[in-house]
Amino acid sequence: MRVPSATDLAAVWTPNPDHPYTWAKFFGLLAVVFGCVIALVGVYAAGSTWRGLDPPRRRRQLLPLTVTAAVILAVGMAVAAFGVWLF
Repeated sequence: MRVPSATDLAAVWTPNPDHPYTWAKFFGLLAVVFGCVIALVGVYAAGSTWRGLDPPRRRRQLLPLTVTAAVILAVGMAVAAFGVWLF
């Protein structure tokens, strides 16, 4: 059995000294994930609410559900964009 040397282990992960990992990058990644989750949950909630309505009520509720989904999507994408800016 061969014992790995220092040069073998260096190929596994080598941080870039020009781009060190900081707390800002960590929170940026969290913001990207959190923003995407907000956007997906908002669009899914609006779509499932619309599908659960009775057919006569669907036409009247289309505009409020579309506006709600668009606002939640915009908020989620704004949080994700802030995370990308931090990262």
